[in-house]
Amino acid sequence: MKILHINTMDVGGGAEKVAMDLHCLNISSGLDSKMIVGRKRSDLPSVHVIPPTKWNRFWSNIENRLIQSNMIGPYLLQKLIKGIKAPRLEYARKTGKENYHYPESRRLVAKLSKGIDVIHMHNLHSKYFDLRMLPSVSKKIPSVLTMHDEYLITGHCAYTLGCERWRIGCGECPHLETYPAVNRDNTRYNWDRKNKLFSKSQLTLVTPSLWLARRARESFLSHLPVKFIPNGINLEVFRPGSKAIAREKLGLEQESFIILYTAAGGRNSPFKDYDMLDRVIARLQKQTFGKPVILLALGGAQSRKVVVNDVWMIEKPFVKNPETVAKYYQACDLYIHTAKADNAPLVILEAMACGKAIVATNAGGIPEMVRQGKTGYTVPIGHDLAMTEHIISLINDPNRLSPLGEFAAKIAKENYGLDRMARNYLTLYQELIVERQQQNAG
Repeated sequence: MKILHINTMDVGGGAEKVAMDLHCLNISSGLDSKMIVGRKRSDLPSVHVIPPTKWNRFWSNIENRLIQSNMIGPYLLQKLIKGIKAPRLEYARKTGKENYHYPESRRLVAKLSKGIDVIHMHNLHSKYFDLRMLPSVSKKIPSVLTMHDEYLITGHCAYTLGCERWRIGCGECPHLETYPAVNRDNTRYNWDRKNKLFSKSQLTLVTPSLWLARRARESFLSHLPVKFIPNGINLEVFRPGSKAIAREKLGLEQESFIILYTAAGGRNSPFKDYDMLDRVIARLQKQTFGKPVILLALGGAQSRKVVVNDVWMIEKPFVKNPETVAKYYQACDLYIHTAKADNAPLVILEAMACGKAIVATNAGGIPEMVRQGKTGYTVPIGHDLAMTEHIISLINDPNRLSPLGEFAAKIAKENYGLDRMARNYLTLYQELIVERQQQNAG
């Protein structure tokens, strides 16, 4: 079987990890798998980056020379060249009409899709992919499109943040600044354009949460089949382990109560709720627990430590090594997650697989993973008081953590393994290939 994956990047956030894990597992299983990305960060030869156009390269060379020079007014010249180098992109930026003109993506897909059995697409936003090729490509080759967010059903945004205008055609957008941001409200135009493209496409959609599957079926994508395949993680890496040994290796206090959260993505993300997290921390700092309570942020900008009463705030820089990340999960007592919008975050799955109870907001598909009162607790988005109360309750009665964590690890092992995810996708690929063969024969 020959498979072609397409995604924004090969290394990055959760969508990138899922796409890359599938691609690598395909290869290790003896399949012929290639990947196309808009931006490449790995050195894998099987990953192919979409190159800039000759026109873009020509003007980029001139732009680089201007940057290196000490010419008078280089800023104005660079601004002018930016418009000349990518006029359609500049037009899209000024008008709010999404740009799909990426001719090199068409060329590379046409080149690498020869002889391919299945095309598996992931995130298609972030200025690299020509959505207009979907109807023709999907009619020629069985095509899977995994929805890692809500972008496909909206007039521009990756998550709707409570807005329901995607149901009626967008327009009058209340969140123009939400990623991918637009300067003007042409969201109705963008929504209608996507609607027309997908109405002509023969895609099978996959969502890693039932929440997003429901929304896809309630949108203009309702004519397309929607499959539910949960995300998977490496259970050989993310597994229960000795808390004492993990703390010793990481240099963390043995007698403290450690609350872990991840800060990767930064405070500029409109979908993470760091304001809520700050309010939770402020409430905890007013309490007296009689023992150190450590709020440990993994993936912060720098290493630092702040102590207020019994509460210590410790930030650790981004950790790339998965085994080390797993050690942090094993070392903590509780994992917390504050989000305004989310789909099926891998960090929660990783913490669960390491046997940790979770307290999180009920954004997106999170309540499907965090089973209320069984693997942890979910609270309404932005409700810092409810989250703080759950945290304090668990600090004061730590014996409740073990059964929550044990059941979390059991759920993760049964439902969220990486091999299980790969097998489910492989089964889907095979079904689509047979189905297309039957259609062609008929």
